[in-house]
Amino acid sequence: DDDDDEILARTGRNLATQSERLPKGLLSIKRVKDANAAKPANVRSTSSLEFHPSAKVLLTAGLNKTLDIFQVDGKENPKLQSVFVNRFPIHNAHFTCDGEQVIMSSRRKYFYVYDMIKGQVTRIPGIRGMHARNLEKFKVSPDGKHLVFLGDNGYMILLSSKTKQWVGNLKMNGSVKDVTFSADGSRMYSTGSDGEVYVWDMTTRSCVHKFVDDGCLTGTALAASKDGKYLACGSDSGIVNIYDDQCLLQSQPRPLKSVTNLVTSVTGTQFNSSSEILAISSRVTKDAFKLVHLPSMTVFSNWPNSKVPLRYVNAFDFSPNSGFLSIGNDRGTAQLYR
Repeated sequence: DDDDDEILARTGRNLATQSERLPKGLLSIKRVKDANAAKPANVRSTSSLEFHPSAKVLLTAGLNKTLDIFQVDGKENPKLQSVFVNRFPIHNAHFTCDGEQVIMSSRRKYFYVYDMIKGQVTRIPGIRGMHARNLEKFKVSPDGKHLVFLGDNGYMILLSSKTKQWVGNLKMNGSVKDVTFSADGSRMYSTGSDGEVYVWDMTTRSCVHKFVDDGCLTGTALAASKDGKYLACGSDSGIVNIYDDQCLLQSQPRPLKSVTNLVTSVTGTQFNSSSEILAISSRVTKDAFKLVHLPSMTVFSNWPNSKVPLRYVNAFDFSPNSGFLSIGNDRGTAQLYR
């Protein structure tokens, strides 16, 4: 994001730059042209939205069965590619780590892979003996090794990211609601209906630790910071607990902070690349989106405010160097901020 860094230098402090610590309190942020403005409003959909791991590119996908890929410059944001997948409302879409493919999932027992280099869409059939009604929710491990689909009854179904073949299952108690990875992909965290967070060693594929998420009945969202210092755990009550790495050693750790700004089930948690901002959201309530400053653990007071028309937030993502933040809502708009 060289351009992003230049822009940040020119416009003062926007989302975050690495050189000096981001101050708490007030965030310098401005809205620019919507990332998907090149697509007519009546056919937009953003149940999923994600920045490319290395290029200045953003994907949006949704229940309109379409994957769209845009170049992001904040000025024109031209559309690069559009892929229609028949009878497949897209619930989740993620780039692979090398950025060459997009994995798309729906409430189906199969999923699709779009090869961006060849321009080809391939259907990957379901996994035999699969412990899942469908393959709607999944994550891509940051080391490029695994796709992890969330199955039924606490099962996490592991596929090879390269071959898309089944390589194994992990199982936790209760049902699994979300998983996230450490930055190097060596550890995976899972949470769900028993209010505990499980820590998995992805080399041995074994549970090496678990801890009780303080005050949580059902865990719904997880995020690990890139610097390895923080783990954020969101629950169905709207509370987001932020832990330091002591949670990897203790069975009942105390959170550094319980963020209580959301009042409905947390559906999104993500740290930016410099681990100075944690974004949290709930798609259940209008405008339920907050940015938390780290390490002060305080919510930025000036943004978003009542004048920011976020609506119902379905998805959001920071660009790789945190120059941009994009927020996808129920109207299909991919709002873009820098």
